[in-house]
Amino acid sequence: MQSVDILIEHGLVVTMDANQAVLSDGAVAVSGAQIVAVGPTADLRGRFAAAETIDAANHVVMPGLINAHTHIPMTLFRGLADDLSLEGFLEKMWVAESRIINPETIAVGTRLALAEMIASGTTTALDMYWLPHPTAEVARAIGFRLVNGFPAVDVDGPDGLTIDERLERSRAYLGTCQDDPLITPCVLVHGTYTVGPDHLAQAHDLADKFGALFHIHASESIAEVGIVKERYGQTPPELLERLGALDERTVLAHCVQLSPEEIDLLAERGAAVAHCPLSNLKSGAGIAPVPQMRAAGVPVLLGTDGAASGNDLDMWKVIRLAAVLHRGVAHDPTLNPAPEVVKMATCDAARALGLGDRVGSLEAGKRADLLLIGLDSPHLVPLYDVYSYLVYAVGRDDVRTVLIDGQVVMRDRALQTVDVSATIEQARSLAQQIQAEV
Repeated sequence: MQSVDILIEHGLVVTMDANQAVLSDGAVAVSGAQIVAVGPTADLRGRFAAAETIDAANHVVMPGLINAHTHIPMTLFRGLADDLSLEGFLEKMWVAESRIINPETIAVGTRLALAEMIASGTTTALDMYWLPHPTAEVARAIGFRLVNGFPAVDVDGPDGLTIDERLERSRAYLGTCQDDPLITPCVLVHGTYTVGPDHLAQAHDLADKFGALFHIHASESIAEVGIVKERYGQTPPELLERLGALDERTVLAHCVQLSPEEIDLLAERGAAVAHCPLSNLKSGAGIAPVPQMRAAGVPVLLGTDGAASGNDLDMWKVIRLAAVLHRGVAHDPTLNPAPEVVKMATCDAARALGLGDRVGSLEAGKRADLLLIGLDSPHLVPLYDVYSYLVYAVGRDDVRTVLIDGQVVMRDRALQTVDVSATIEQARSLAQQIQAEV
């Protein structure tokens, strides 16, 4: 028998593989950071001797959720700038950030955010925020999978840098994390209304040189689209197309205000969209044309946005909203069926983020990023269709145990790698300072 570190057995295993196989009495064998086998419990028990066995009876075992757009340390500003337009929100945030943000405060906000995300089943996030190094350091220490980079934005910020200096820092960051098991470097640009065409082109050239993901806000609000059209005579997607910045490594956040022609353009170029329905509704930005994008072949992923704009980092709320919101708009209950929405938060997101060979599904050879979801609560009984439950009934408190890269980071709702009490106290102390400063 082959020795493994962990054998998870007797679970309802939702693999999210190419066949979307579901095993009613399934098991997952984990050795180090890697999944070495997925199959029936009886089969794996006969093949593997485990140092630890986890009984997953009455649990769903599934891949970890992937948050495809967020601003992790902005947990520190949760509730500070609510009920404002996007432009008003950004103005207040940039003032607050300029007065409070530094590597130490970013670390506190990151620990708070990762505790929240792990406890709700998120194991990977695409993050856009000032100063990526402290966020990455905290993610490594906690054992969280992170895609991030040094953001390009042509405004004064807490880093005290010019945009040229930020692009140079981005180049350096891309070269430092190439072989990191948990941190994937990418190129970040705030938006076409906050970065001029020359710097946008330079940023995309960096992404090309390193084969990295290119992530940017685009067409989030009517005002944003109007600003870009007034300056350049083109919408954000049209401008990105002119600059050669739309391709299969591009992930656009939001895309609420898209024309049919722009949707076709994104599909032709293979660019993906991170849909953030809760944040978009709260800001009054609108409702992204997700059914039309998906029908055209645009990969649609799901994100929470930052906790300052969406107010929490709970992917289950986003999953449910992404499934039902567009049905109400179109009066069509067949849109965004449950299995497809689960794909948006797992395997589809992994592919679009360049992580499809590592995470997003439970398969031999992939990294062991997975969740155990308890099924013993009244709202999850009886069980007929597992995808229905994952989309319409499961909540963050149903996530019982979480593994990332083979490490148990939450066991039976107890976080293993974050001192939650100390983090909460640090965040509360900073909140007093923020309130006094802003």
